[in-house]
Amino acid sequence: MKKASLFLIFLIHLSFCFAQKKNSKVASDNRLKSQLDSLVEQSASIFMKNNGRVGMSIGVIQNGTPYLYNYGSTRLDRPVLPTANTVYELASITKTFGAALLAQAVLEKKVTLNDDIRKYLKEDYPNLNYNGTPITLLNLVNLTSGLPNWMPEKDLFSKAHPDSIPFILDSVHSVYSRQNLYRDLHNVKLQVMPGSVSRHCNTAAQLLGYIMEEVYQDSFENLLKIYICRPLKMKNTLLLGPGKLPREMAKGYDGKGRQMPVINWEALRVAASIASTSSDMLKYMAFQLNEENPAVKLAHQPTFGKVEDGAIALNWKIKKTGTGKRSISHTGGSLGFSSYMVYYPELNSGIVLLSNQADPSTQTDLIALADKIIHP
Repeated sequence: MKKASLFLIFLIHLSFCFAQKKNSKVASDNRLKSQLDSLVEQSASIFMKNNGRVGMSIGVIQNGTPYLYNYGSTRLDRPVLPTANTVYELASITKTFGAALLAQAVLEKKVTLNDDIRKYLKEDYPNLNYNGTPITLLNLVNLTSGLPNWMPEKDLFSKAHPDSIPFILDSVHSVYSRQNLYRDLHNVKLQVMPGSVSRHCNTAAQLLGYIMEEVYQDSFENLLKIYICRPLKMKNTLLLGPGKLPREMAKGYDGKGRQMPVINWEALRVAASIASTSSDMLKYMAFQLNEENPAVKLAHQPTFGKVEDGAIALNWKIKKTGTGKRSISHTGGSLGFSSYMVYYPELNSGIVLLSNQADPSTQTDLIALADKIIHP
C-alpha cells in the first residue's frame, strides 16, 4: 500500500512537471509591441514547445523592413538566449552561395551554364556522361547532374543503429579529402541522363565550389568574402573548418538532446559548411530580393520543372503561391542544426529561421512556422 501511494505521488509529480514545462513561457527577446511581434510569438512558441527544441533565431523582412527575434537557448546545459549574432550552421542553404558565385562568373563571361564540367577538371573523366550527354554547370545547380548524393558512394548504414549514424558520417567524412573525391569520381557511373531528373546532390554542390576555385584561381573561402560577405557587410558569416568554430556559435543537438558533430568536412564544405547569423542572413535575403541585380535575376530563373508545381532555379526552389506571387526558398539540415529561408520578391518580404536542433520533423515544422508568419 505504501509503495502504491509513493508510486501515485510520483506520477502526480511527473504530470505536474510535464504540464509546467508545457505551459511555461519560452525565453525570448520578443517585445510584443506590434501585430507582427504577436504573430511571431504565437507561432514560435508552438514550435519551441515541441519536444527537443533548444533555440531559434528568426529574421523577417516585411515590406522591406527587417525584424529580428530569438527564442530558447544556444545550449542545453544552461540557458543562454540567442542573439542576432548567434552563429548557426546553414547546412544546405550553403549551396545557394555557390550558385551566386556561378551566376557572377556567367555575367563576367568566365563560364557559360551549358559548359561541360570536364572543361574545368584537371584529370580525364570519360565516365561523366550518359550516352554522350555530359554533365553541365547548369546540371550542378539545378540538381540534375545524376551524380551520387554522397561521396564516397557506399552503404555505410545498413547494419548501423540509427543513433550511431551521425557519428559514422562524421568519422568517415572528417578524413575524406578533396583528393579522395576526385579519385572516386573516376568510378562514378551515371544511371540517368543529366538534365532529366532532379534530386538532392551534395556532390554536385561541392564540385561546383571546386570549379569556381579553378575559374577564379582563388579559394572558395576567399571568393565568399570578396563577392558576398564584404559587399553585404556580413561580418559573422564564414566557411567552417577544423579549428574554425566561432565563439558565438550555438551548440547543435539531435532530437534526443545529444550534442552533434559540426559539418566542417573538407569534401563537403562548399555544399554544407557555411555558418551565419540571423542578422547576416537578413542582409543576404535583402540581396536576394533585389532582382535589379543581374546576378540575382539570373539565379532566380527557373531551369527545371514548372513554377506552378515547383521549379528549380540555380539551387533555389521557385513556386507560385495561391495569389500568383513567387516564393523562392531553400531548406538546410545538418546533424544538429535546421534552417529554412523563403522570400517573395513581388512583396519585398521574406523570413529566415535558424534552429540548433535537428530531428526528422524540424524542417517541416520550420516551413509551417514560416507560412504562419508570412502570408503571401
